[in-house]
Amino acid sequence: MQTEFNDIKQLWEQSKTSAQNSSDSSNIIKMAEQKKRSSTKTQLANIIILVVFVFGLLAYFQLVAKFQSPLSFIGEILMCGSIILRIGIELASIFYAKRIDLSETALKSNDTILRYYNFRKKIHGSVTIAIIILYSIGFYLLTPEFASYFPIWLLVLIDLSYILAALIFSYFIRSAIQREMKALKEMKRLREDLLTQ
Repeated sequence: MQTEFNDIKQLWEQSKTSAQNSSDSSNIIKMAEQKKRSSTKTQLANIIILVVFVFGLLAYFQLVAKFQSPLSFIGEILMCGSIILRIGIELASIFYAKRIDLSETALKSNDTILRYYNFRKKIHGSVTIAIIILYSIGFYLLTPEFASYFPIWLLVLIDLSYILAALIFSYFIRSAIQREMKALKEMKRLREDLLTQ
């Protein structure tokens, strides 16, 4: 995501210096479209991974661990539902990005892309944190029924290792949010520069 911001920023900087040359503008638009397609491919890959993960969870719950408790059923719904929610958000992001017309003037495109990245910032921030919390609650709701399948020492180990994995994952999410915030500030600065031109 950071490299995509830098590429778009560089394209806008180039368009400011070569606005008179329409062939340069055309090349810049083509390069920006390539970057947008690359971003969409990354999001599609994330969707595919999440879909496979949900099917894996569903297969596990239906074929391996056929939980009987209502609490476990709620846990299954929270785990699968949170991932399905994320898939929906990624699909919405792709739809939103497709509506960005990079052939518009630099300032108008800048505004559209800033709105898109503000949307993505919210997704990577509070929405992602909420999804992780829902998934984690779902995971721990399975623990009482897991107790009938595993010895207590293994159950404690599973629960503790999940906490460690969640902390590591949260660190990477926080780093991504910070990178996007920095890039967003650069985009806002660039927009202000374009307004003063």
